[in-house]
Amino acid sequence: MAYEIFFVSSVGDTDLAKATIKRLIEQNILDLAFVIPLTTTAEKQTEDLREMKQVNRVSLSEITEQADILSKKRIENSALEKITAFVKDKGIHRAYIGVPSPLDEEVPYQIANRLNIPCVIAYEFMFKPNNHPFWKHAHELTLKDNCEFAVSLKPASQDLLQINPKAHVHEIGHLSIDRSLLAQSIDTKAIRASLAVNENEELVFVSGTTQPIEMDNQFLKALLAEMATGEYPHHQIRFGIHPGRKDMEAYLDTLLATCKEYPGVEKQVKLILSEQIAKELHHPFILRSKVSGSEAAQTANRVAQAVPGALLNEAALRGKPSYFHEQAIQPYLPANWFASGIPLFLAAKPVPAREHKDLGLQDTATNLCAKLMVK
Repeated sequence: MAYEIFFVSSVGDTDLAKATIKRLIEQNILDLAFVIPLTTTAEKQTEDLREMKQVNRVSLSEITEQADILSKKRIENSALEKITAFVKDKGIHRAYIGVPSPLDEEVPYQIANRLNIPCVIAYEFMFKPNNHPFWKHAHELTLKDNCEFAVSLKPASQDLLQINPKAHVHEIGHLSIDRSLLAQSIDTKAIRASLAVNENEELVFVSGTTQPIEMDNQFLKALLAEMATGEYPHHQIRFGIHPGRKDMEAYLDTLLATCKEYPGVEKQVKLILSEQIAKELHHPFILRSKVSGSEAAQTANRVAQAVPGALLNEAALRGKPSYFHEQAIQPYLPANWFASGIPLFLAAKPVPAREHKDLGLQDTATNLCAKLMVK
């Protein structure tokens, strides 16, 4: 019997895990998958797996017998012992461990260090994040014979091999790359209407991140300053909030305080908020809408983000004008696919869409990750 366990944390690694599980089931390779959300974000992202017969979603609190375990950035040895006991008792032979986005989450690395079964560590970043704890643990993990790394592209592989040339690293691509090759099936007219953007206006979508607040805030400030020049009368900027954002109140307070410094552009720049998040907030820069970040990015004429995240990369692969503000960050996609400044980004023209072969990939991230899970 093939039993596997998937420890998931952030939106990206969770989505890759879900896609991999479904592919393994389609191929009749997997008998049972245990899915263990390590964060509240992952809990929400895996709700739909409850309906799948070959998936058993188990809470971390149930395994460790600690009700508040998801609030912890690190866990105690007693909890780790219960996790390893669970893996042994269930006869699980392989683990998938997703690398979380936030800078303060250590639990996945603790689990990877403790397990003795084969582990696939999914580092699905499309850039090297500064001061990320993954790099603090990477050397120790590369020394473990049972740990293999699934990374997006060659630059990510090179980053790991610089730490340990003997590391077991596999380039699998990314879901954003795969999605960029799929035909779009969305009602762009309805989405633009929901975002209060006319047909003759340029829709610029800015995808929020889970990075430290000031990273998004400084980018927003730079955008507002550029829009305040009055040189972009036909541009409409819509800023989407990342679904994995945890410090929502402080985040919105900071962004809205920055918006107040530029009262002249409130008709062109809006933060997209759901009714649940907006609640009692009333502000000229707030736009209440049910449009998701993915829908907005697919509909937009151009896409930007503070760092090279999934929706931005997908736009760049589709040939849309794309830009990330933290220029000190090196993207894993070719750097010349992105504008080098805000004015150039807002004036850029679209180019032909790119393909898998442009990145040296022979298959989808889902298929390649599934192969790693059955080695």
